Amino acid sequence: MNVPYARLSTFLIISILISCTTSLQTRRSPVAVAESTFSGGDFDEHIRKSEPCSPEEEMAGFTLHPDFKIELFASEPLIGKPLNMAFDAKGRLWVTQSAEYPAPAKVGQGKDRVTILEDTDNDGKADRFMPVLDTLNIPIGLLPVQDGFLTFSIPNLTRYTDTDGDEKPDQSRRLLGPFEYKDTHGMVNHLTRGFDGWIQACHGFTNLSKVRGTDGDTLEMGSGNTFRFRLDGSRAELFTKGRVNPFGLVYDNWGYLYSPDSHSSPLTQLIRGAEYPHFGRIPEGIGFAPQMKLHEQEATALSGIALPSNKLYPEAYRKSLFIGDVVKCRIYRNSFTFNGSSPVATHEGDLLRSTDPWFRPVDMLEGPDGALYVADFYNRIIGHYEVPLDNLGRDRQRGRIWRITYRGKTDPLARTDWTKAGIDELIKALAVGNLPLRMLVMDQLVNRVGRPAVEPLLAILKKSGAQPDQYVHCLWALHQLNRTGGPALPETVLLRAARHKNPLIRTHALRAMHEAPGAGTSALPMTTPIRNETRYALIKKALTDPSPHVQRVAVESLPDYPTLETVRTLLAYASRIPALDTHLDYTYKLALRTLLRNKPLGNAVAVAKWSEGDRAVLNLPMTGVNEAYAGQFLFQSAQTLTLPKDDQLKLLSHAAKHLPPAERNGLIEFVRAKYATDRSGQFVLFRAVQQATKGPKTGLMASVLGTNALVKDWAVTLANELVALPPGDWSYNLAEFLYLKDHPVLFSGPPQNTNLAKNLRFMGFEQGGYKGVIRSAVFAAPQSLSFTAVQVNGATNIGGGHLVRLVSATDTANVLACTEFVKTNDYRAESVAWDLTNVSGQPVRFEIVDNSSGIVRVGDFRGLASPLLPATSPKDVAEQKRFGLELAGEFGITALEPVLRQTLLDKTQPYYFRLASARALMKLAPETYAATLGEYIEDAKNPETFRKDLATILGDSPGRGSTMQQIQAVMESALKRTKGDVQLELLKSLAASSFGKDLIMAQVYAGTLYTRILVQPGIEDRLLLNMGEKQKEKHKQLTANLSPIDPEREALITSRLTSFTTTPGLPETGKEIFLAHCSACHQIAKEGGLIGPQLDGIGSWGTQSLATKILDPNRNISEAFRVYTIKLKAGDVKTGLFRRDDEQTITYADATGTEFVVSRSDLAEVQASRHTLMPDHFGTVLPEKEFNDLLGYLLSVK
Repeated sequence: MNVPYARLSTFLIISILISCTTSLQTRRSPVAVAESTFSGGDFDEHIRKSEPCSPEEEMAGFTLHPDFKIELFASEPLIGKPLNMAFDAKGRLWVTQSAEYPAPAKVGQGKDRVTILEDTDNDGKADRFMPVLDTLNIPIGLLPVQDGFLTFSIPNLTRYTDTDGDEKPDQSRRLLGPFEYKDTHGMVNHLTRGFDGWIQACHGFTNLSKVRGTDGDTLEMGSGNTFRFRLDGSRAELFTKGRVNPFGLVYDNWGYLYSPDSHSSPLTQLIRGAEYPHFGRIPEGIGFAPQMKLHEQEATALSGIALPSNKLYPEAYRKSLFIGDVVKCRIYRNSFTFNGSSPVATHEGDLLRSTDPWFRPVDMLEGPDGALYVADFYNRIIGHYEVPLDNLGRDRQRGRIWRITYRGKTDPLARTDWTKAGIDELIKALAVGNLPLRMLVMDQLVNRVGRPAVEPLLAILKKSGAQPDQYVHCLWALHQLNRTGGPALPETVLLRAARHKNPLIRTHALRAMHEAPGAGTSALPMTTPIRNETRYALIKKALTDPSPHVQRVAVESLPDYPTLETVRTLLAYASRIPALDTHLDYTYKLALRTLLRNKPLGNAVAVAKWSEGDRAVLNLPMTGVNEAYAGQFLFQSAQTLTLPKDDQLKLLSHAAKHLPPAERNGLIEFVRAKYATDRSGQFVLFRAVQQATKGPKTGLMASVLGTNALVKDWAVTLANELVALPPGDWSYNLAEFLYLKDHPVLFSGPPQNTNLAKNLRFMGFEQGGYKGVIRSAVFAAPQSLSFTAVQVNGATNIGGGHLVRLVSATDTANVLACTEFVKTNDYRAESVAWDLTNVSGQPVRFEIVDNSSGIVRVGDFRGLASPLLPATSPKDVAEQKRFGLELAGEFGITALEPVLRQTLLDKTQPYYFRLASARALMKLAPETYAATLGEYIEDAKNPETFRKDLATILGDSPGRGSTMQQIQAVMESALKRTKGDVQLELLKSLAASSFGKDLIMAQVYAGTLYTRILVQPGIEDRLLLNMGEKQKEKHKQLTANLSPIDPEREALITSRLTSFTTTPGLPETGKEIFLAHCSACHQIAKEGGLIGPQLDGIGSWGTQSLATKILDPNRNISEAFRVYTIKLKAGDVKTGLFRRDDEQTITYADATGTEFVVSRSDLAEVQASRHTLMPDHFGTVLPEKEFNDLLGYLLSVK
């Protein structure tokens, strides 16, 4: 039975008693596997071992879809290494090229260039090459404009003007800048002219930039953002937030903008104002914007995007997006269809593959002739951080541009020099050219012809039967001309267009209204009357338009009219949004949030009367409003509406952060009454109050410690309840000892690739390679029992599969029912049904047996009188108890000291409880318990990680005078009696204090510690922070003769690579090692954390680069994962990875991925580290065999 992978595979299983049956197996449809000539081997190396091919040899190695033809358009030595391309109105191809990339030249010394390529004889090959500028510094984004061009060159976006027509710029003006360029991955790329005359651009990876237009408004951007700016540099605006490293933009006929990205999603239809996933980013209330396509076989290095629009292509190709993969050396085709206004992409295989691993398709676009042009950054190395920037293997001279046509056909219109065309010829071309050509022609009408074009353009809009594309571009040309010398687009004409019978025209007309100056009153007080009642009425009516595209633009436009009536209009529309139209639904929520962020309107909404249904709709967007009125509204909703618990907790958590201080006590009283018997709810909300104040020692918490009896009483009561929590009726046993930092059994939702209800809960081990048994409480066997299991195996060719079974409570060896699951590498959900007639009424236990490095989780039980799964997951119960233990220390609850002491000393307690107790005790009575911690640290019988964690607690403990002297003495003693990573952790703690700096350097002088410890990652930063002058001099003397790269580390890398070559590791075993050591921070195939980079496609790094990164992670650091040493005014020193910030706080993540929040008011100093958060101890932690297995697994992840 063949069942598509994207659907839930469901089977009815009838098990035989006292035996274990195997469920029926589902099969995925066969997926074409790349031939060995296109993958593996050299394709997996970050530094290709093969030698370069000539352009002719490279072309001979292309495999192209049979409908297409490829030819060489240009190559070295006539061009360099191409980055971005753009066509001008003469049909010529402009190209930015860089020999500097990826390391920028010094200021003023750039030698990179822009060249114009022209095919004068129309044979498909460039035969004229005109150098334009050769003093640039990694130029990427490029756009030819009237009398010149725009380009980004470090660090500015500049307009160059040619005043004498010789194709050489003789004037230049900075439009925007300087942009940050600490990371040269993408920077400002793909300058793209929009219908509305704005220029769109991608911001690229990592950099944090602040730029402004001549209007003075500052635009702040982080990694992955997109923005738009006026051609004259008068204004720049953020278009989208989030994503990671977008490199490519393309419009479709509807005016939607598409873009690829390397980590968030391969393809995205950008929604203006939307927020997309990024490393560590938490969405603001309404969540992240929807995806267009899940990450599948693509590497995390996608560049360039093209959408054919010429009628030369069959419709199937005009509904396909092409993107380049510079790691896998191919171009993908993804078709897409619309669910309402929402695009859904489907991978249709490869348009082009290459046998040459140097092929690097960094950019792609459709030309005015209908051909696809591909920029090939032909190179042995494409990786940025995977290979040192100055590696001599990077090619600096070879580059190619390929031209792909559909069956060799091209559009003769492209041969026209549109800079010499008259108005009639230009307007006629708007009806017949492809989209790139129409954009060029429209630019000529607006920026060359200007006002004389107004009447001819209006004539097209006034006549009946105008071709839709021509009509749309005439409309937009007039819209743009409105800004150049007075009104050009009469209101009556625009309104008529908005009522046109063609939905494409109606959609663009509404967009033009949204863009038109004075369209609404968003910049005016809420009480200002609507300026254009006719437009307002028309936009509201468009919410009932038969076209979902028209409806979506209407929703997007309504925030231009910020009144209560607009809010009520949108609320009335909510029920008409189809469930599958995800982009319309997000646009709707975004529109409401925008309206609610208007302070006068938001305040009015907060005090207005609403039906329960309308208030329920307003709640979600209101959680994205960080104002007092939002807190008041949401608190009222939580008090008056009947809501699911999770929804109510979300509202109360946001209210806790933003209610005025005088009103917070009311929320606390409500919560304590409402959740009097619900410790879980109180836990969530108390922590929300704590997090809202940005740490236990700042803001509200600082004031309540001594003055707010209500909060103190809540903390005491809650802590007593939480520390007394029983372990629960469900238990677990692991197959082998693991040092656990938290409880491993949790609830999760269903996998994305199933059609199971999203509110279902499944219990099982957390992702991380756990193997063992999870066992339920005793219950009476029913007549029958049905449930659903979701599972995936880390390895399918070794060990047993996952299974679930029912055992007798009086004799667990007596298996009453059992189902073993077929091993699979893909997530699968299976329905299981057991006939238990013969054992009905007997006391039994349900067991989940996890036999592999994957997962198996169970839920959706049917046939029981009462729920089998607990109300709260075991992991959450344990987290609540741990919080209670730590709360005792935060609030000085001395009455709990005996409980804390007993927990710390009880070796049967989980280590995470013992650590929490140690942390609390060192706040309650550090002088009493410092020695106890020291004894545990020195005792080599304790797990090493436990000793390291205690060393951190000891070093972070407060103390003054004699107490501090006691702690220092304990640490000095432990330093002499420990070694390895435990000693390193002690050194990190010591390095933060003046005493510790002196002690460490004294030990180095005495020869007790190696000199290189002074530059050890995690130690050097703390040592240097706040050093005195004498200490600095000592440090300088001690480190003067250290080599930049540790020879021992280099020897280790060489040794491990030699071993791996001789004895390659087992990928199956390596996956388990990855899950145990790496998955907390790194994600593969949607599993794992996102503290560090996503590792899909990591196998292409190659053995040398991967081994170096694992064993010497600080040799090449991505700025996106730079570690910071943070010193607080109270004297505490922390280390973390920057996550996000706001006006009051900065959020960091520590080495375990746990986030911590620092108030800006508490900061004394922040220092960027030369080291990454990734531990650099894998050379000692992983024995040679385990390292080989891990390397083998990572190399297999393609």
